[in-house]
Amino acid sequence: MTVPRETINSFALVVANILKSDRWVFLGCSGDMGEGKSCFTDKLTREVSKITKTGFEYKNNMTYLRSQLKNMIDGDEKGKNQLPEYSSLLVDELISLFFKRNWFDSEQIDGVELLNKCRDRHLFVAGNIPKFWDLDSAILPIFSFWIHIHERGRAWVFKKSRNPFASDSWYKKENEKLWKKHKNPYSCNGFVCEIVFDDWSKSEKKNYYEARNIMRKNTEGQRDKTKLERYADIKFQRDELLKYAFSIGNKIAESIKCFKETNENINKLDYTHLESWEKAPSQTVLSDISGLSRGAIGHILRGER
Repeated sequence: MTVPRETINSFALVVANILKSDRWVFLGCSGDMGEGKSCFTDKLTREVSKITKTGFEYKNNMTYLRSQLKNMIDGDEKGKNQLPEYSSLLVDELISLFFKRNWFDSEQIDGVELLNKCRDRHLFVAGNIPKFWDLDSAILPIFSFWIHIHERGRAWVFKKSRNPFASDSWYKKENEKLWKKHKNPYSCNGFVCEIVFDDWSKSEKKNYYEARNIMRKNTEGQRDKTKLERYADIKFQRDELLKYAFSIGNKIAESIKCFKETNENINKLDYTHLESWEKAPSQTVLSDISGLSRGAIGHILRGER
């Protein structure tokens, strides 16, 4: 199989051309810690900035804060700190801004809404997170590309489905099976290309870590503890409701089964309105209703969370 390969420079040109076509680009980069996510996105955002001639500096173009991201896109209350059109933004830790466990946070909700409405700014936003699927599900559909760094110096580029009816626009379930079969991404749905890239130079790495160590400290405490306490109560009520639904659903299904087996006149009765209750709710059904994973549902029903 011939694997399509690009360089950071050639892929940066692709990104820049998309921006010039009256669009924007939102890119998520995943991979184990230390495999080179920050190196890759740093090099890519800098290269795109060179092509668009907008400049790139850590103090202006890199952030760990939702509030700062908003200012970069729209400017602050005084209309300052807004980045020029076609600029590149580096969100070094997406988990600090859009972690799926913080979906209830009003500032996170506002951030998702902002990213859904900022296409007219023609920006390139790149962010890093160890596991792509740990992001708020509301933000996954607006990514333009997903990059996975499987090992240092090698990045795999994916794009989402264009099918407007797809419930899994990133082919997660299908590609999990294909990966198990082939042990590589080249046959996976949505695979675009592989990018081979070099590590930072010593000076580049020094500059990055100096900026990171200062800016990262500001990420703590972004979540409102009052909201977290309130959500703990809501979570408990949700889990109890799911347990009750599972329990009562089983009882109803068993009652209908006994009724059908013992009633001699069953064929003469109209029980079509009960057919949907003949089968006890499965973990998959509860997962679809609640939006939680089947694994999470299993933990709740067993009282493990």
